[in-house]
Amino acid sequence: MPISATRKAAIRAEIVEHAARLFRLRGHAGTNIDDIMLAAGLTRGAFYAHFTSKDDLFAEIVRMGHGLLPRLRAAEKPTAVLDAYLDRESLSATAQGCALAALAGDVARSPLAARLAYANVLHGAIAELARGRKRTLDADATAVAILAVGAVTLARASGDTRLSDWLLRCARRAAKTLMKKPPPKRRASPKKKRSTSRPKAAAARPSRRAARSRGGPA
Repeated sequence: MPISATRKAAIRAEIVEHAARLFRLRGHAGTNIDDIMLAAGLTRGAFYAHFTSKDDLFAEIVRMGHGLLPRLRAAEKPTAVLDAYLDRESLSATAQGCALAALAGDVARSPLAARLAYANVLHGAIAELARGRKRTLDADATAVAILAVGAVTLARASGDTRLSDWLLRCARRAAKTLMKKPPPKRRASPKKKRSTSRPKAAAARPSRRAARSRGGPA
């Protein structure tokens, strides 16, 4: 008996939920389909009713943008999100919960679909950080995204706790400074000077004709 569309959607969501957690925890290479389906309490055969391959599922996980992006969208002020995101006490949860930080290395080695999905999520995060500014790819907002995601990625990789704390503190301080900066004012484009060469040439013509008519040199 075929399952209902509602049940099928619920199964897909369950696969995605467990896969997202395992991918962020173990990485793409360290997670296989059997692990995902075992965590979801389903058979391997059920996987192919929803996804064509592990890469297909991975791209879907990246596209969902767990972590920084949904938190920015839900917050009134991005600065509060950045404070929590760059907090050393929550580093482990942040690093494992954010697709931008946890999956960057895996995405770089993945097919184009996952890399394009990552780019879209990163674009979205920058746009949220640029809220209220004229450009969605504002330079300061872009720098803040680089600082936040980069600091979490490096702090997570560092085996030195003091260095990890220092990276997060420096990133948080720099991000706050950039977020406080007013957006740059657009410079008025300078007015083009009208060329005076043509009027001068036109004015010179009658005098030359007059000189020729008097028999003088042209």
